[in-house]
Amino acid sequence: METQKAREQERTSPNRPIADLNLGPRPTEALEKAGLTTVGQVLEKLAEGEAALLAIEGFGRQSLINLKKRLRQLGYTLPSAAEEITV
Repeated sequence: METQKAREQERTSPNRPIADLNLGPRPTEALEKAGLTTVGQVLEKLAEGEAALLAIEGFGRQSLINLKKRLRQLGYTLPSAAEEITV
């Protein structure tokens, strides 16, 4: 029981590297170039609104849609500001 709980917390850890999201090389590179290397940092940026992520060079609408889908699949709760584009 304890191991399962630990595994679940690790899965939704804000310290998880964005490379683990398997978004593809371009969007991952664009986020890293913007200084966003962990899921927690991406979620913070997303809390500012989707436009904040879309302002990152090389990170477009499709990348944002894929990012949001992947975060939900992994069990992350998206900030309310991230609901502008519905997936």
